[in-house]
Amino acid sequence: MTIKIILKKNIFLLFLWLFSFAFIPSIYSQCPTVINATQSFCDLQSPTVSNLQAVNNGNGVVWYATATSTTPLLNTTGLANGQVYFVDDNSGTCGTRQSVIVTIYTAPIGQNFQGVCVESASDALISSLIAAGNNVQWYSVPTNGSPLLPTTVLNDNTIYYASQTNPDTGCETSRLSVFVNVGIVPVPNGNPVQEFCNDLNNPPTVADLNASGNNNWYLTPSSAAILDLTTPLINGQSYYATTVDPPCESISRLEVIVNLLNPNNPGTAGNIAICSNQLATTTPFDLFNLLGGTPDNTGVWSGPLTTSNGYQGTVNVASLTLSGSPYTFTYVVSSSLCPQSSSTVTITVLPLPVVTIASNSTICSGESATVTFTGTPNAVVTYTINGGANQTVTLNSTGTAIITNTYLTTTTFTLVSVATSGTPSCSQLQSGSVVITVLPLPVVAITANATICSGENATVTFTGTPNAVVTYTINGGANQTITLNSSGSATIINSYTVTTTFALVSVATTGSPSCSQLQSGTVLITVIPPPVVTITVNNATVCPNGSATVTFTGTPNAVVTYTINGGANQTITLNASGIATITNTYSVTTTYTLVSVTTSGVPNCSQPQTTAITITVLPLPVVTIASNSTICSGESATVTFTGTPNAVVTYTINGGANQTVTLNSTGTAIITNTYLTTTTFTLVSVATSGTPSCSQLQSGSVVITVLP
Repeated sequence: MTIKIILKKNIFLLFLWLFSFAFIPSIYSQCPTVINATQSFCDLQSPTVSNLQAVNNGNGVVWYATATSTTPLLNTTGLANGQVYFVDDNSGTCGTRQSVIVTIYTAPIGQNFQGVCVESASDALISSLIAAGNNVQWYSVPTNGSPLLPTTVLNDNTIYYASQTNPDTGCETSRLSVFVNVGIVPVPNGNPVQEFCNDLNNPPTVADLNASGNNNWYLTPSSAAILDLTTPLINGQSYYATTVDPPCESISRLEVIVNLLNPNNPGTAGNIAICSNQLATTTPFDLFNLLGGTPDNTGVWSGPLTTSNGYQGTVNVASLTLSGSPYTFTYVVSSSLCPQSSSTVTITVLPLPVVTIASNSTICSGESATVTFTGTPNAVVTYTINGGANQTVTLNSTGTAIITNTYLTTTTFTLVSVATSGTPSCSQLQSGSVVITVLPLPVVAITANATICSGENATVTFTGTPNAVVTYTINGGANQTITLNSSGSATIINSYTVTTTFALVSVATTGSPSCSQLQSGTVLITVIPPPVVTITVNNATVCPNGSATVTFTGTPNAVVTYTINGGANQTITLNASGIATITNTYSVTTTYTLVSVTTSGVPNCSQPQTTAITITVLPLPVVTIASNSTICSGESATVTFTGTPNAVVTYTINGGANQTVTLNSTGTAIITNTYLTTTTFTLVSVATSGTPSCSQLQSGSVVITVLP
């Protein structure tokens, strides 16, 4: 059952589709047809939608503003130029709509004010007016009226009207109003050949060209570029003039050929200088030849002297003077077109140059001296030095030249001549001279006896230029001076205790100028210091025949004089270390006394001495022994030692070991004892106390006899 229903439904749809396809051509066959897709009108027609053309195919004609618009345009709707309109039938279902583009012709395009420029009033025609359009017609009225012929002569300050014709329909548009001004600009009149003076300082320009009326000037008959009035004119060039009455300018042009005439050329100023001593011998000459450039030979000379030979201007200068100089002659050239021009020639009479010479006349040898030449500025001075070859020096612009040099000998500068610089060179001999006297530099030598003993006199001798002042120092101290006598000598005598150096510093002459020079000589006064000596002894006290050394200490190598116990003088020489010794044995007290000490070499310097030393020889000590010789056993006995006070006595008892006892200050010592047996005291020796200790053997003895 379902299959049957579906089949029936599909058959119905197929039938409906076939029916619709068969009906479409019938619907579109009633849509309007556009025969002319471009339709034009004139503005005076005030066209509307109702004026659009389309073929009604049975279902009416309806116009729309767009291809899809659903709102039809009213038939009274005004058409717009350049607008596209779309057509459909009353159903509005024609599908793709046909279109029409509308063109509406209006008044032709042109300027509302037009000037017509003509060379003659009869040349101002209607055809001269300009309006852009199709088949433009000109009228004298804004509406109606008849078109004017192209040959109609225009009237100045008049309004004319122009319309155009629709080329499709032949309708006529509204009219363009044009106010016409007729300008009459005739071809200018003027001399076709015009001449000017080609003055380089004021060259002719386009502004100097002449033509009637108000003009523009051009370089060619047809060029558009107007020449600036300041444009310089070119000889032989054609220039073209128009008449200008703004905004009009003549079409035809006046040709003017320019001829530029050279200005009067008197040449440039010239001059000549003649030395005053050459006037009488100068032959007549032509002034014209002194002019610079290329002067015209049509001029006339005037001046302080009469000239001959026309433009040559021959002149004789023999009568000219230095006081009347300079002399100016004028050359004038004239012509009809160019202004008169002149130049001059000046004759200058030159004075002879002069020069003087001066110098500082006396200098010291080696010093600088200045020789000054004074005279005519820029002159060249010739001179000699000590009669030698000629030399030259040029004075500066103030007339001065200076030669500065150093001189060792007297020098003479002698003028020979002086000549001006430039052309001509005027010169004359000169005879002045200057002498530069060169004083020799002073000299000095210094001498002295070189070595003295302290406190002795020494003489320093200065020898040199007489009357010179010598500057010197002593031991590098402040400068001191001494003046040499007329024989060139000076001495200083003095005593010296220390070595002294005299050093020369400089020497200078007296008078003016004072010549000086540094000096470097020196003398050394060597002062030998006083010799000295001391005397010492290593042992001032000795025992008899004891040894002692006497030492002399002092100036090395000095000779010492001395005495022994006031005897004759004896000498001893100190060694290089300043020492000498005497070693000996002494049995008696001995005194060494210094007498003097003397240096070795030359000179011998000595001085007395008084120092003395004594070698004391001590006496040998002595002792004796005594006792009460016999006692009873057990009794007391006394042994007495008598001798040198404070001496130490060595003894034995019964030949036993040595024993000692010291004597007191009175030289006594006592031994008291008891004895049981006979006892013998035997002296061995005795020795002094102190240093040195002197001793000697002893042989005495005592026996204490003990009785039983």
